[in-house]
Amino acid sequence: MKNILATSLFSSLLFTLIGCQSGKTGGEVNHEDSLKGITSEVLKTVNIADVVIPEGNKPLECRSMRLRLFTLTPGGEIGLHSHENRPAILSAVKGVGMDVFAFSENETEANTPVTLKYGESYAKPGAIHYAINLSKTDTLNLITFDLLDNGSECNGVKYPQNTPVLERIKKENHPFYAKAPKSEEDEFSLPIFDVPVSTITFKEGKAGLKNRMLRTRKITLDGGASIPSQNYENRPSYIFVMEGSVNVKNENAAAETLQPFGTTKLINAGNVAIGNASATEKSVYIIMEIWDPADKDII
Repeated sequence: MKNILATSLFSSLLFTLIGCQSGKTGGEVNHEDSLKGITSEVLKTVNIADVVIPEGNKPLECRSMRLRLFTLTPGGEIGLHSHENRPAILSAVKGVGMDVFAFSENETEANTPVTLKYGESYAKPGAIHYAINLSKTDTLNLITFDLLDNGSECNGVKYPQNTPVLERIKKENHPFYAKAPKSEEDEFSLPIFDVPVSTITFKEGKAGLKNRMLRTRKITLDGGASIPSQNYENRPSYIFVMEGSVNVKNENAAAETLQPFGTTKLINAGNVAIGNASATEKSVYIIMEIWDPADKDII
């Protein structure tokens, strides 16, 4: 956020920076990350500079910043698929959670899942994996935030979507590939937003795409709590409400009240104020952003 909060307001800041799962990064966020009644928790970050796309595939600058809602049936499986060409962060927004099995030449690692629980995020750039809903009775809802090649041309060129490691283990009928579920019958995907990166303004003097991070945070607002107006010009973001209701007042758009599973996009936005629509019940939302690490003063 560009606007600097008044000194008197900062005097009430509480430091709340909580790790949600082992192996996550995110210690780069500011140490004044919460106001009274407002908690900002970094869930996962992916350094875009570290993302390696298979040779010949579409450049990241030509992709879209996508958000989609993913539904997995009780006890269902997400079939084996590759993230070699699609850096993504996955967040569990309703249900119990899932076990994620990622390919590795090390058999022990390949057979040891990462457990993603409700309210957490998961990311493993370049992974080839599948997943299983932990609950036999509850549907699992996930949101995926990624840099997608949607098949469109870039500067007159249509790029391949190579996934060489997946193709290799398929050709070899590698034991991991052989035992992994392949079907998509248990899963349903609903696109929400698909904004071309080329339409996002990264202001002069600020970090370009490759010097940023994909990041997810979980924001909890106590009843009646509101985040002071912040400037989103340098913060392309999506919001997804998990619990309660959230008021979003964007100076460049009509005010919105988001209920659970409600979403909004803050792309090339100006000043935005976000608050709990209830005076008594807490609200919880996920914010997904292409974050400039130089922006320390964000909530």
